[in-house]
Amino acid sequence: MKAVLDVGQYVSATIQARGHPAQIGRAWRAGRFELVTSTAILDDLRRVLRYPHLRKRRHWTDEEIELFVDSIALAATLTPGDLEVNAIAATEGSPTDNKVVACALEGQADYGIASDDHLLKLERYGRTVILPPRRFLTLIEEIQSTG
Repeated sequence: MKAVLDVGQYVSATIQARGHPAQIGRAWRAGRFELVTSTAILDDLRRVLRYPHLRKRRHWTDEEIELFVDSIALAATLTPGDLEVNAIAATEGSPTDNKVVACALEGQADYGIASDDHLLKLERYGRTVILPPRRFLTLIEEIQSTG
């Protein structure tokens, strides 16, 4: 099973260790699914983690941010980043939303995990089902209990 996380999932995981995104991160590290991402998503993650309000919460230096993002890049499956999609109009969502969809298509991801309403409204794009983090965790549990 392959999944793509939107940037918000990574950010939330760094802020709330007990939250659903952090639980998803632990499930990935435990080998319960394959994480697919792209350089574009990771670049956005770097940018967002440098926002002043997030720096206040995490107190991460630039070096710590780089180490965090690099650790994801080394362990995840990186897509080439050649595909561009316009699944969500620029007036409706953030530029990252389409990068998540493009990554899911390129990486043949089964699931896209998002809290963003613009992505969740898609429900499905190509073969990728878009789910909120709680539903994805439930799915992982269901698969493990029946597998």
